[in-house]
Amino acid sequence: MKKIYYKILFVLLTIGVSSCEEFVTQESVSLITSDQVIIDGNSAEAAILGVYSRIQIADLYGTRLIADPGVLSDELTHSGSFPSIAEMDQNNVTSGNNTIDDVWISAFTTLFQANNVLEQLGGGATFSGLTAADQTRILGEARFLRALTVFNLTNLYGPTPIPTTTDIVVLSSISRSSMADVYQFVIDECVLAETELNGVTYAGSTAQFRATSTAAKALRARANLYAGNVSEAGSIANEIINLATYDLADTYASLFQPGPAIDNEIIFGINYNAADQNNIEFQFLPAGRFEFAVSPQLLTTFGQTGVNAFDDARALVALNESEALYYVNKYTDVSTGTDGVIVFRLAEMYLIRAESNLNGSATEKASAVSDINLLRTRAGLTSITVAGLNIDAILNERFAELSFEGHRWYDLRRTGKLVETMTAINADFVENDGLLPVPIIEINLNSNLSPQNSGY
Repeated sequence: MKKIYYKILFVLLTIGVSSCEEFVTQESVSLITSDQVIIDGNSAEAAILGVYSRIQIADLYGTRLIADPGVLSDELTHSGSFPSIAEMDQNNVTSGNNTIDDVWISAFTTLFQANNVLEQLGGGATFSGLTAADQTRILGEARFLRALTVFNLTNLYGPTPIPTTTDIVVLSSISRSSMADVYQFVIDECVLAETELNGVTYAGSTAQFRATSTAAKALRARANLYAGNVSEAGSIANEIINLATYDLADTYASLFQPGPAIDNEIIFGINYNAADQNNIEFQFLPAGRFEFAVSPQLLTTFGQTGVNAFDDARALVALNESEALYYVNKYTDVSTGTDGVIVFRLAEMYLIRAESNLNGSATEKASAVSDINLLRTRAGLTSITVAGLNIDAILNERFAELSFEGHRWYDLRRTGKLVETMTAINADFVENDGLLPVPIIEINLNSNLSPQNSGY
C-alpha cells in the first residue's frame, strides 16, 4: 500500500496532517511541498481520501459537529466535567475556549487539504494512472468537502474566511466574509460539484460515504434554506425526493446501527470502523464519559409517557439510573466506535420541502402536511392537519427527526427562534450568544479576522 506523507503549514500554525488510502490508515509525516503530493493516480486518490479522513476526526464529525450544536441549544445538557463544554452549555463561551479553537483549526486544515487537491488537479495537468473522468470526479469531491466545511464554519462562528488557496502569504492575512457571502460561495460550489460528480457512483459498502452529485445538491438545498432562499431550497429538495435512488427507511432505528449504515435513505455520511473510530459514543454513553445528557425539552418533544417510554419512536434515548439522566442511544458502539454519522438523508429533504410549502397555496400546504406525516407515521405518531401546520410544528418535527445529528442550534437561529427558546432555560441568554467567538489565538495571529463577534 502506498502512503502519502505530508505536513501542512497553515495560517502561521504548523499542523501535522495525515492522509489515508482506505479511510483507515493515518501516519505522522515529513515535510514536502504541496506540488509534490499528487504525482499519479494513486497519490491523487490518497490525497482526496486524506480530506475525508480529516473530516472524520473528533474535532469535526467524529464528535464536535454533532455534540456542540446540541449542547449549545436545548437538545443536550452537560453531564460531564470538561470546562470548555460547560461554557457551551451555559452559553458563556470565552474566546480562549480550547474546544472551539480545535474545531476552527481542524476545519481550516481540511480546507487547506481540499484546496491542495483542487489546485493540483484543476490546473490542467494530467497524471499517469489517472483518467480524465477520475480527475474530474476527485475535483468534485474536494469541492464538495470544501463547501461543506465552510458551511459548518459559518454556522458556528458567523462571518468566516473563504480560503481557496494554499498560499501561506494569502492565508496569513485572510479576512472574514459575511455569512451571506459564505452561503453564496457554498451554493455556487455545489453547482460546480454537481456537474463534476454527475453520473458518479461507487461500489462497495462505503458507497454512501463518498460525495455524489446528489450529496452536493443536498448541501445546496440546506445552504439555500439557511440563507433564507426557502422556495429555492424546497425546489432542490423536491428534485432529490423525485429521484428513484432514495427511499425512507422502513424503521427509524434501522438507520442507526453500528458499522457502515447502508440504507437508501442516506445521501451522504461519514464512515467509521474498528480501525478508524469516532468518539461520539464514548462522549454520549454512560459506559464512556457521559459528557452529554439529553435535555428535558427534547424528552418532552418525544412525548415522554414514563421511564424509557415515549410516544415517538425517534426517541433513541435511555435512562442512566445512577445519575437519573437520559443519554443518547443513537450511537451505541462505545467499544470500537463504528457508528456512521449521517450528514444528509432523505428525511431532511422532506422537511425542507415542507418548510418551503408552509406559506404557499392550499395545494402546497397540503403537500407540506403530507411530507410531515410521512415521518410522523414512521415514528408511530398521529397525523397533523393543515390547521396544525406552522413553523413551530415543522421545527418540532426537525427537533425529533434530526435529533443528535447536529441541526437544532442552527434551526433555532435561522428561524429567529433562538432567543425565545434559549431564554426559557437560560435567563441570561442574549442574541449575541448565537455565534461562537473566533478563537482569540487566531485573531492574535491574523488581525484581519477582527472585529470579534459581538459580545466577546
